[in-house]
Parts: sequence; C-alpha cells; structure tokens
Amino acid sequence: MKLLKNHSQNFSKAFSLLEVSIVTAIALVLASLSLSTFFTVSDNQALTKNVEYTISLIQQARTQTLNAQNSSRYSILFASSSVTLFKGITYSSTSPSNIQFNLSQKVRISSINLTGGTKQVSFDFITGKANATGTVSFILNNDPKASSTIILYRTGLAEIR
Repeated sequence: MKLLKNHSQNFSKAFSLLEVSIVTAIALVLASLSLSTFFTVSDNQALTKNVEYTISLIQQARTQTLNAQNSSRYSILFASSSVTLFKGITYSSTSPSNIQFNLSQKVRISSINLTGGTKQVSFDFITGKANATGTVSFILNNDPKASSTIILYRTGLAEIR
C-alpha cells in the first residue's frame, strides 16, 4: 500500500501531456509575434538606410562640385532601383567614375518629381545650387504605406520627410 501511495504522489508532481502542449502552443505564438516584429523593424531599417545613403550621395555630389574636384560638376541620377553619382552633367553608364548605389531589394523609388520631369540633378560650381528641385519618394515593396521622401531645394540642400 505504501508503494502505491508513493507512486501516486510522484505522478501528481509530473506535467501532463495537455499542459506541455498548451505551454508549447503559447511559446510558438509568442515566437511568431516576435519574428513578425523583427521583420517589420528590419524592413523599416532598410528604408531608412537607403534614404540616408541617398542623401549622403546628394551631399557628396554637391560638395565635390563646390570644391571643383577634377574641375568638374557632379550630378545624381535617380532610377527606380538605384541612385548614381556621376561626373559631369550628362550621364554615361560606361563611365568608370560612376558611383552606383543599388537600393535594397526591400526598397524602391516610387516617384521622382523633379522640375522639368528630369530624373537627375546637377549642382552649380560657385553656389552649389541645384538645377532641379522637387521630391524623390521611397517605399517598402511589401508595405507601400511605409515611405520616406527626400526634398531637394534650389539651394542644393536636401532633407528627409
């Protein structure tokens, strides 16, 4: 009788299969929520980094023009999946001095609204003024509501909105 009593006490201290299943299900739900949040944050970071790098290329083109580096003007060409800094005011895809930045596969340029309908901006030697003003909008491919816009001013300066 004593042996049966000890056995039933040990059995009541163990977890049932139902309890283990419930805990496992809860853990899986929490893990899936965490992964979803992680991917959303990762996508938003990709958008931010792409827009910030584009701003840095715009600033670099303007600075190089103001410094008359290589006695040249520098320009930026916008495309749906890339941004290119190039020497001069006429783009040549074969120029070895081009700095092409391919956007993340998660991000694309959704609209380029520059004066004159152009897709490029150049800067003046002495003033650094831009020959085109307007906006360039970036979006996440899997979430078009997540967007960021660069505003290009006549002064040659740019900001993110």
